[in-house]
Amino acid sequence: MSLSSADIAHLEAVLAQGKKPKVVFTDAAGQVAGRAGKVVALDPAGVDDFVHVAFGSDELSFSAAELRLPAPGEGARRAPRQRASEPSEPVAPSGPGLLPEEPAPKPKPAVSERKPVTAPEVSQPAVAAEAAAAPKKKVARPRAAAAKHPELSITLTYEDGEWSVAATRGARTVVKGAKVAHSNALAMCQAAGSDEVAEVVDEVVEKIRSEAAEEASRLRRQLEEAEARLAELK
Repeated sequence: MSLSSADIAHLEAVLAQGKKPKVVFTDAAGQVAGRAGKVVALDPAGVDDFVHVAFGSDELSFSAAELRLPAPGEGARRAPRQRASEPSEPVAPSGPGLLPEEPAPKPKPAVSERKPVTAPEVSQPAVAAEAAAAPKKKVARPRAAAAKHPELSITLTYEDGEWSVAATRGARTVVKGAKVAHSNALAMCQAAGSDEVAEVVDEVVEKIRSEAAEEASRLRRQLEEAEARLAELK
């Protein structure tokens, strides 16, 4: 059989994939009949010897009548015998006009890696939850001594030029901010019989006198100015 139009279309498709399809020489090819070669190119139609075939160290052009596609299994090399212990490698079947593809690489044996066994990690929230779930021990606190209040407390205060007195009985306020005259306040301070209190009171009294003298001087000037205006009006 020679190459048909369908075989030629098949060769063109294989060449378009970048492969070199295999062909066998017919009796019309003469001395190379029965040998196999690889198609490297196809010339445009209209030329008798339009199939370029490479065989051995030669590359020649042939016609469709001088070539045919190899039969299934034709030209396949016999695989060497393998030992019984070695697994046989699968051989990819060769299609019509295609060279057998390279055998697939042997799969590497899987190596099992032993990972160190580590203790399970415990997250901080879990530890906090366990600590919260644990019963809390009550810490005995010493009792604070009860605050003691005097039965009666009288306080004399001087503020903004005025004296006031406050009195408390225990924790209850009896008198709050009652005004006291200067003479009565001074008498109360003198009755205390304390030199420290007398010294502080003297400073306060001196301040009061100074402020009173300034006020009196200011009033005298105003009075003199008013009398002078009256004299002018007579």
